[in-house]
Amino acid sequence: MKEKILLADDEERLSIPIATILNLNNYEVDIVSNGKEAVEKTRKNIYDVILLDIMMPIMDGIEALKEIRKNNINTPVILLTAKSEIEDKVKGLDAGANDYLTKPFDKEELLARIRVLTRKNEMVEYVYGNIKFNAENSEISTPRASLFLNSNESEIMKMLIKNQETNISRNDIEKVIKQNTNNDNDLISMYMSFLQEKFKILGADIRINDKNGYNLEKLI
Repeated sequence: MKEKILLADDEERLSIPIATILNLNNYEVDIVSNGKEAVEKTRKNIYDVILLDIMMPIMDGIEALKEIRKNNINTPVILLTAKSEIEDKVKGLDAGANDYLTKPFDKEELLARIRVLTRKNEMVEYVYGNIKFNAENSEISTPRASLFLNSNESEIMKMLIKNQETNISRNDIEKVIKQNTNNDNDLISMYMSFLQEKFKILGADIRINDKNGYNLEKLI
C-alpha cells in the first residue's frame, strides 16, 4: 500500500512539481491550496505525512497545524516556508510541527525527511482500552488471553487501532486487504465480524463501530 501525503501549498508552480516527485517515488498525494482545505482533508482522510506551506490564503500553515493538532491528529507534519527567520521555525515547532524545510529545497532532502518521519511514526505495539496489538507478530491480547490474527485481520486491526476513534472508509480498508474484494462489501463485513468475535473471546472493553465507516470505540 502506498504511503499517503497531504500537500498544502497555494503556489501551483511549486505544488505540482513536488507532487510529481512524490508520485514518482511511490507516494500517493492529495493537493490543497489553503490551510482550511488542509484541515478538512485531515478530518476525512488518513495521511502518513502532511506538508504544510506557512504562507497560504484563508488559513495559514501555522493556524492549520494548530487546528489539526486540536483535532487529535498526530500525523507527522513538515512545514514548508520561504522564510528563514528563527521565529517562524520556533512558532511552527511550538504549534506541533515535526520538521521544517526552507524553500527552495532539494528534492532528495525532502524525500529523506519524509522517510525519517514515516520510520519514526511506525510503531510495533498499540494499545486501546484493555487491548494490546503487536503489529510485528499480529497478536492481540488482554489481561485474560491472547490470539493471533491472519494477515488481513492484522492489516485491518492496525489501521483501526492506529486511528482509534477516527472513522475509516470502506475504500481505505479495501486498500489493505490482500485479495480482490470486487467491491464486495460482505468481505469487509466478514473480517470486521471476525475481529468483533475475537474481542469478545478476549473480554475486550472495545468494539468496532460501523456507522459512517469503521472505527474503534470503548464499551460504556
